[in-house]
Amino acid sequence: ARSDLLDHIKLCEGSKVMFWDRTLKGPFNLIIDWPILKKHGVVKMFDLQDKIPSEILENKWQNVVLLIRPEIKNIDLIYRSIRSVSSAQRREIDFHIIFVSRKSTMCIRRLEEYKIVGEFKNILELELDLIPFDHDLMTLENPRSFREVFVEQDDSCLFQVARSLMTLQAYFGVIPNVTVLGESAKKVLEMIERMRQEVPATDKSILPKIENLILIDRRIDLMTVVSSQVTYEGLIDEMYGIKNTQATFPGAAFQYDDETQETAPKMVPLNSSDPIFNEARDLHFNAIGIFLTNKARQISAAYDEKKDAKSLNQLKQFVSKLPHIQAEKRALEIQTSIAGLELIYKQEPLTKILRLIAVQCIAGDGLRPKLLEFYKREIVQAYGYHHLITFDRLEKCKLIYLQEKNQVISYPTLRSKLKLCVDNVNEKDPTDVSYVYSGYAPLTVRLINWLTQGSQRDGLTYLDDIVKYLPKPCFGKKQKSATGTQERIDSSGENHTLVYFIGGCTYAEVSALRFLSQHHPNNPQFTVATTKMLNGNSLFETLIEPSPKDSIPDFQT
Repeated sequence: ARSDLLDHIKLCEGSKVMFWDRTLKGPFNLIIDWPILKKHGVVKMFDLQDKIPSEILENKWQNVVLLIRPEIKNIDLIYRSIRSVSSAQRREIDFHIIFVSRKSTMCIRRLEEYKIVGEFKNILELELDLIPFDHDLMTLENPRSFREVFVEQDDSCLFQVARSLMTLQAYFGVIPNVTVLGESAKKVLEMIERMRQEVPATDKSILPKIENLILIDRRIDLMTVVSSQVTYEGLIDEMYGIKNTQATFPGAAFQYDDETQETAPKMVPLNSSDPIFNEARDLHFNAIGIFLTNKARQISAAYDEKKDAKSLNQLKQFVSKLPHIQAEKRALEIQTSIAGLELIYKQEPLTKILRLIAVQCIAGDGLRPKLLEFYKREIVQAYGYHHLITFDRLEKCKLIYLQEKNQVISYPTLRSKLKLCVDNVNEKDPTDVSYVYSGYAPLTVRLINWLTQGSQRDGLTYLDDIVKYLPKPCFGKKQKSATGTQERIDSSGENHTLVYFIGGCTYAEVSALRFLSQHHPNNPQFTVATTKMLNGNSLFETLIEPSPKDSIPDFQT
């Protein structure tokens, strides 16, 4: 994606000003930085807005590059921006649009309706592939992936998933064993099969380095998403929202002495590069206090080594350790501050209410008609009639639905058969993945556990008693190499499984898979890919209809 972006920028001769869709700034910050853009002629960057800043005209910068997702609201903003300057001034600027990850027919049509399509010298598209968030986690970071796939029935995101898997297979070989869980997973596999027929084979000499692929339709397990995460990383995401491996916290929480007065919000990186966070991220929150106390003692003991150093060699050894000790001390201060923050609600947000209704619905295999109507009436009266649209979306994606007689798909049955609810969980020294939700084991992780107990090569035949209660289709399939044979696995790829969540994944599920990897008798190695890292709040935020006063009007004149 970085090289493609730079290639697009090179098409714009002269000085360049970039306008960013805000949802793209975070992902691109992980793959390209300001010095590289500056080296390629970018002089200034702005958030996408409804007018052209005067300094662009004053400095006579030659190119305006608009990097956006293919959404109508972005085209509306661009229309207002272009119309904010005179036609004479526009002639002095070359405008360019870069759509990420694809051009949209709807967006092009909107440009034509606004009669501004001719204002653009280039209308390009830029493929944004999987972004590595950590050594075992990759994401497409498409914030609308769940809504696009399960509400709007738009398969563009599924095509992006298939394309990302084709890229991985080009580098790591064809993944021989594929398990499909759910309708969108089946569509992705079908797309991959068509792509492999249409493009020249590039995998002839590559031994597979990944043995298994599990494609999971998010609707297989919605309960996990709407439940509250209680791992350290998951709880931070619930409370503050982790965006592109960073979270923003109140500055006052990071005041370490009386002299400093931190007031500005503080953005903290949250990934394995922080040694303290890397150890703490998958712990239950109730275990964090003990963990941080022990770490503080270890660091204090490390500093005391200087007092005990009696010889020159001992002092040299201490000095060599000092940068690591200081780094751990700074990391400990940051994580202790985060752990001490408290969440204060001024009022109950609609996302919280809808999450609770969804939990009730899924746990009870649906809502009674009278109860659903009651919820609709109360929420519409309290929050506005536009939320009838919200309920329509929730029903389309099966977050809320009516009870049916003799329904085959049964959450209570799955809860019993897979032991999803566990009593007396040891949160500080867990022995089961259910610790990530204080006694609830994610259905997705239980299924993955069952798959890794046997051999994925055998498909799902030994899970027939479970599969019949899941949304269809669910099956196993083998992929063959370009030569038409089932090749042996590269030794580095044995027992390595790629789990791809279509529609989103929670941090608690990632923690549960890390735990499973460490405690499973077969020692499976998991890498997680997803269309978006999410939690219950961020999921519902994409589905809730905004208030009419917050909507962008049609600015065509």
